[in-house]
Order: sequence, then structure tokens, then C-alpha cells
Amino acid sequence: MSGTIDKLVRMTNQIATEFGNQRDADPATATWDHLWHFWDPRMCAQIIAYVDQGGAGLNDIARRAVTMLRDKGEAPSQTPATDFKANADGAPASDAG
Repeated sequence: MSGTIDKLVRMTNQIATEFGNQRDADPATATWDHLWHFWDPRMCAQIIAYVDQGGAGLNDIARRAVTMLRDKGEAPSQTPATDFKANADGAPASDAG
């Protein structure tokens, strides 16, 4: 695994473990919700691709959450900084500059 994937796996497992320790919620759904709302779309795409390749090292809750993330579709950008849709002229949009 690359350093980035190692970090994403560790973070996903930590989130899943925390939600697994809480009551009154399905931990996979709570983990999915957290990833969907707070992770950058690029991070989501990387962890989804990793699960599609087998997802070694992810715990069961984390694996189910990432599968839900994949199956439910891409999350909207949370800020203009993570909105990389093209402008009308075809150039990538960004808040930089």
C-alpha cells in the first residue's frame, strides 16, 4: 500500500471503530455518512478504488461503509476549494488565484 492509502485505511477504520462503539445507530451507515459529508471527493475515490481492489486492512464496518459510499454515488463538494468541475470555457474550476 502507498502512504496515502495507508492513511485513508487507518482513518476509515478509526471512524468505523468510533461509530461501532456508539449505540442507537448502524455503525456502517454512520461511517458512510461521515465520509460522504466530510471527506474530499478525491479521498472518497481513492478509498473506493482500494475497496474495489480488495480493501485489505479495512475492518468490516469500514468496508461496508465504503461500499455504501460507492453504491450511493459521489458526494457534492463541500466548499469551492474542492469543486473541480470545469468552467464554461472547459478549464478546471478552483478558488485558487
